[in-house]
Amino acid sequence: MRQKFTVLFDLDGTLVDTAPDLIRAHNHVMKKFGYPSKSIDELRNAVGSGAKAIMAKGNGKWKWFDEKIQNEMSDEFISFYGKTFYMRVLFLMV
Repeated sequence: MRQKFTVLFDLDGTLVDTAPDLIRAHNHVMKKFGYPSKSIDELRNAVGSGAKAIMAKGNGKWKWFDEKIQNEMSDEFISFYGKTFYMRVLFLMV
């Protein structure tokens, strides 16, 4: 019988501080859609609440834009974050 090994990572800030990456993705989206960027201090408490919450907080309130814009911004956030975080992880593994 072959033994299988599994490695699990909990990337909620315990092992890797992803807040700077999330803020970078937030600011990318805000700039693309014509909104001002925010500092890490302004958004740190929104990190961990999901893409929609961090962008809503960046808009200055905990409510959203219209649904179409919300979906476009969320898609852009997830795409940008996924690409940049993936590249950072690859860099760290080398």
